[in-house]
Amino acid sequence: MRFWYGFLCGVVRAAMALWHPVFRVTGRGHIPEGPCVICGNHAGMADPIWAIFAVRNGTFFRILAKDQVMRVPVLGRFLRWIGVIGVKRGESDLAAVKTALRALKNGEKLLVFPEGTRVKGARIPAKTGAVMLAQRAGCPVLPMYIQRRRRPFGPLRVAFGAPYWVETAGPRPTAEELRREADRVLDAAYALGEGIG
Repeated sequence: MRFWYGFLCGVVRAAMALWHPVFRVTGRGHIPEGPCVICGNHAGMADPIWAIFAVRNGTFFRILAKDQVMRVPVLGRFLRWIGVIGVKRGESDLAAVKTALRALKNGEKLLVFPEGTRVKGARIPAKTGAVMLAQRAGCPVLPMYIQRRRRPFGPLRVAFGAPYWVETAGPRPTAEELRREADRVLDAAYALGEGIG
């Protein structure tokens, strides 16, 4: 499956180069070798695809996506085939949490957009799922920023920050601790966007 994943990445990258021919990535050296939870802002529908290209073309990692997308007949089957994990919004989805934790503990990377939806205007509060997963899996969080202001055929930039560990007083963090850490990761992501747009 990973062969086809890499092959599809190459094909899709060539097609999307027509839309944003200049694609710049900074901070790629911050990406750890092992598991991590990649946390970025979310402004466009194609953000997961640009994140795949930014991490490294052909590198396999898992993505959390809303369950509604996974229920689309052909698209949903394809997304499951490439390892996307569907999450039911507005409720505690234990099956999705277990799948995500299993992936992290198996050494895989996981992409999560803490805002939970596309945001083009003012920031909204981050959801706590990403930092909860990182804390339970014992892996770092990797802040990422994807350029928000885009124009057809213009450049697109992605930046990665230094990975860091979720800070809690103990193995069972409080809701307040998770909220603080969720805000922290989103602050770190948006700070990377200063000067990018």
